[in-house]
Amino acid sequence: MSTNTLIDLNKLYKTYFNSSPYYVTKEETQPTIQDVGYFISKQNPYPKGTIQRSKQNQPFNKIGAYGQEIWGAITLRTIGGLSIEIEACTVAVQLSKTIVKTAVSERQGTVKECFHTDDYRFTIKGFLIDKNRSFPEDQINTLKEIFETQEAVDLLGGYPEMFLTDSAKIVIETLDFPEVQGKARWIRPFQMTCESDLIKDLIIK
Repeated sequence: MSTNTLIDLNKLYKTYFNSSPYYVTKEETQPTIQDVGYFISKQNPYPKGTIQRSKQNQPFNKIGAYGQEIWGAITLRTIGGLSIEIEACTVAVQLSKTIVKTAVSERQGTVKECFHTDDYRFTIKGFLIDKNRSFPEDQINTLKEIFETQEAVDLLGGYPEMFLTDSAKIVIETLDFPEVQGKARWIRPFQMTCESDLIKDLIIK
């Protein structure tokens, strides 16, 4: 079955970058106000219910208990057996390099040398949800224990494992449970930051 999908690039840009893109009209003096669309006209190879996998054969999505598609689910797991799957979350990835800049005499600018690529940094924001509509005490305790453990922690999931190709091990730096007022008691937000641990021998003092 062929489908035609119209993607509003202005809305998409504003959603992710919190600003509207500026582009020039034919008159080259005023920004255009007409919508910019991007058309996709192709048979959908992934009908609803299809599990899409990365090149490392890790699933990007899963099918929930009620048949709904869940994208971006992750699992945190330790060697000692602690494990928690988080379905309602987002994962942001930050990549950075250490650049050495050297000024050159009688020449504008600097000579840049890439010293090394830093650890990948992940920011995970999500919700702990108790399916029985009770306070998610067990999930909070499990996440807290994973944070406090001195064992290696694996970050599993199709999207983060695109970056953790050699090893899925991470080190959790911070874990925040923000205050919640007037919300459902069985839903508790959290935020954590972690970095890839590509060195196998982590020294803990």
